Amino acid sequence: MRRVSIIQREIPHYRIRFFEELYAQGRSQDLDFRLYAGVTPQHSATPLGFPYTVLPVRVLNKKRLSPYWMSGLERAIAGSEIIVAPQELQCLTVPYLWAKRKYICKSWIWWGHGYNAQASLHPSAVTKLKEGMKHFMTSRADGVLTYTARGAEYWRRQGLPENRVSPYNNTIDVEELRAAKVKIGEQQIARLRQRLKIEGKSVLLFSGRLYAEKKVDFLLLAYALLKKSYPDVALLIIGDGEERTTLEQSAQQLELQDVHFLGSVVDPQATAAYFSLADLLVIPGVVGLAIVHGFAFGLPLVTTDTPGHGPELDYLSETNGVMTEPDIHQYAESIKALLTAPLKLESMKQSARAQGDALYLPLSVNRFVAGIQSFSRTCP
Repeated sequence: MRRVSIIQREIPHYRIRFFEELYAQGRSQDLDFRLYAGVTPQHSATPLGFPYTVLPVRVLNKKRLSPYWMSGLERAIAGSEIIVAPQELQCLTVPYLWAKRKYICKSWIWWGHGYNAQASLHPSAVTKLKEGMKHFMTSRADGVLTYTARGAEYWRRQGLPENRVSPYNNTIDVEELRAAKVKIGEQQIARLRQRLKIEGKSVLLFSGRLYAEKKVDFLLLAYALLKKSYPDVALLIIGDGEERTTLEQSAQQLELQDVHFLGSVVDPQATAAYFSLADLLVIPGVVGLAIVHGFAFGLPLVTTDTPGHGPELDYLSETNGVMTEPDIHQYAESIKALLTAPLKLESMKQSARAQGDALYLPLSVNRFVAGIQSFSRTCP
């Protein structure tokens, strides 16, 4: 059994099923996956179905995505045949270990977006230096696992050989989300509509952390415009973050009706109820895995052409969503155009469900494992 060590900053709730499936598929292919993280998993009431070790972390500053040093990592991964490291390089221990990789493992594999769309949002000398280091180290890896095909194509254009780059389609557990939906009856949906006082209204849903790049302030302004010409609409906002208080105050100042800030909701059964009663997923700012969550429930996405989207936006097409210019009038009109065209909206919902079918987690994990097997066979 070949030991594979995966380095991560944390184990977020949406990654738990991925790692459980990865461990199960790996065992059937002579790969023993071990996870090393710097933060104890939070949202799990039962033991996790894969081996992991939490190591001490020293954070450099108090920013949300601060660089950090993971103490004891070199000793923990000793004896690994394959190392899978995060490509974003927030963990400063990673470049140190990469420099010693020939003495540590047989294969070093990077795992990440492939390209950094966020770099254009925060250009600086530090960012340029960091991206330069990433290019230098990635070009010398045994393989690169990218979230999507576009990320793989980016590195091929940078000169990496075809057999050293593999996309796997980053996703969440679509099957689990749909199973939660099956347990929800029409009566429960009706009671939820009644509790929120949105009976007979079309429902827009935002899901994500409430920080500036998500542009929820933009969403509120667009919703205010939409409400004037299409009053039978409601907006549900799932998520929490540093901007929540400011956004709630903005909604009050705009005198918006039928807007509900629901806070952080991570329980699959609870989120399934909200996603089940929605008609559209509306995220005007940066989009990540929330697009997959929406597709699992057949929700088309309406977003804007703004810098910094996650690679998962590659799943968006003209048949399962809409991308507008970052203009509140155009955004509001695009939403209205869908809500007032039931046949087109239903067609988009069907296309969104079909895209969700293609993003089943076991399929993505299978591609992930296949990439690791391929890279470890072809490395010198």
